[in-house]
Amino acid sequence: MKKAYSYIRYSSPQQAKGDSFRRQFSATQAYCEKNGYELDTELAVYQELGVSGVDGDQENLKRFIADCEVGKVGKGSLLIVENLDRLSRKKINKAMRQFLHLLDYVDIYTLQDKKLYSQNDDVDSETQLLDVMTSLIVMSRAYEESATKKKRLKESWDEKRKNINTTKLTSLIPHWLELSEDRTKFHIKSDKVKIIKYIYDKSINGMGVSQLIRHLNENLTQFPTPTTKSKLWARTSLSRILTDRSVLGEYQPHIGKHNGIGDKKRKPLGDPIPDYYPQIIDEETFLKAQIARKSRVIGRGKVNRNKFSNLFRNILRCGYCDGKVEYVDKGDGSRGGKYLTCANAKRGGECSHNKHYKYLSLELMLLHLTTENGFMPKPEAPTELNLRLTKLQDLNEKAESQLNFLLEDDFTIPTIKEKIRKLSKEIEQYRSEIEDIENKILTFKPDYTYKDLYRNVIIEDDPILLSSNRMTFNSYLSKKIESAYLFNDYSNFILFKMKDQYVHTVIIDEQYNFGGCSLPNNNMTHKRLNGEPTPIDEMIWNIQKNFLTLIDESKDIKTIKIDNYLKRINKLISKIIIKQELELFNQILFQIEKASKLLQNELRKTQNG
Repeated sequence: MKKAYSYIRYSSPQQAKGDSFRRQFSATQAYCEKNGYELDTELAVYQELGVSGVDGDQENLKRFIADCEVGKVGKGSLLIVENLDRLSRKKINKAMRQFLHLLDYVDIYTLQDKKLYSQNDDVDSETQLLDVMTSLIVMSRAYEESATKKKRLKESWDEKRKNINTTKLTSLIPHWLELSEDRTKFHIKSDKVKIIKYIYDKSINGMGVSQLIRHLNENLTQFPTPTTKSKLWARTSLSRILTDRSVLGEYQPHIGKHNGIGDKKRKPLGDPIPDYYPQIIDEETFLKAQIARKSRVIGRGKVNRNKFSNLFRNILRCGYCDGKVEYVDKGDGSRGGKYLTCANAKRGGECSHNKHYKYLSLELMLLHLTTENGFMPKPEAPTELNLRLTKLQDLNEKAESQLNFLLEDDFTIPTIKEKIRKLSKEIEQYRSEIEDIENKILTFKPDYTYKDLYRNVIIEDDPILLSSNRMTFNSYLSKKIESAYLFNDYSNFILFKMKDQYVHTVIIDEQYNFGGCSLPNNNMTHKRLNGEPTPIDEMIWNIQKNFLTLIDESKDIKTIKIDNYLKRINKLISKIIIKQELELFNQILFQIEKASKLLQNELRKTQNG
């Protein structure tokens, strides 16, 4: 029994809701049963449900042709379609080439006009010629119908554009405007505009969309939603306000629908119309908002309302089991505090390292590491370069969109070829200038100082802005750091492996008052975490480094005596950090000297034994 394959295509959501699929499928089954064909059981492979024959990719039709070419679909099989226009509505030369290529492998039967097309030797040449002529007429008509629809729609919009000064194009307008009864002008809703200006101000000053949504929804009396249909502010509506150029007075006509597919998909029609709406936001403010939005890329994870407690979120892991390090807040009081601890150990897992590390000091050392190594550039008020860059990126995006739209059409027409040439040249110029400005911005961009970063992510008064700053900081570090491990070996350590493969070390004393971090030049820099720097801090740090060397040398020699010396030295270092008594230096140096001698003796025993 010969095999038959069905190719079913419809292009719009309305057809999906209707009878298009059932009609085409039922007619295919009936034809196969009547004429002795076995309908392929993998029918769904060759369906295009909601793809246009003009602009749609028709990937499954291409796959069917490929299957024919490799022999997966047997030669002489039958392809059943509702009509030839189901195969293509492209220009006749392209559609015809595809049609004849298919006939090299399969016969084609059209359900609507009950016509069989074949290049079988049993079919005489006159019939084949007639079939080709018939197919040409059908496919030409299909293309002309689609082209006529496009032309009429364009002419309709062109006519509306001509009358733009007397009659507005559409009654679908931004929520902050009202169309006059005679459709000749717009009236501004001042209460809505006031809210929009407030949103732009908050966005430029550091508040992200998530924080803004919560803020607006917690104050609905002061900030009612754009329409009465919505009870709460939503991300889509807020993002649209911050990105829609209609606030600048521009109107961009579109064709298609928001939920359309293929040629029904919503896309720009012509150039934007400037000064169509009353302008409510000036261009500089609009560009500043775009810059602010792009600078806030927040990592994934649940955020507790207006709090972002853990700057190490999704960064830090346990140095003993490679498990997740968890943030713990035990509240206030003598037994309270904020800590970091291994989640595996906390839940009774395989890790036995259940130490709780004081969070706040580790957080301050993270700021020290960041500012000393220039990990994070300091955000500044947008400069002329920033504003120019954002403007160019917007123009480049529009030009690329127009170019893609033209390339979907017949670009052999001289006028379209010329337009494509101009757009391609514009895009090349935009990209060149964008690259040049980006390099200039990187050259002049200052890094954060510890003082500025501390103010922005630790003591900022506005809780919403503080949360946003902390999220941004965490997200930025996540892009720089490949992995980080926390462990304790008499002192507290964090090892950071950066994306550039450089490894940084952060060290804090046992009492969390004094620490240091590595620099790219293999040097280290220290930081007093509680109180102001003192004249003896450099001496303390040198002692700390000697102690770290001793710890490293003794890692393979574990004896009770050496362990006792190391604990004693560690306590003395913590004591001198707090009391800053010079006489303690001699005690520490004496203990380090004795521990070093003991260690050397133990090493000799190991070598001789």
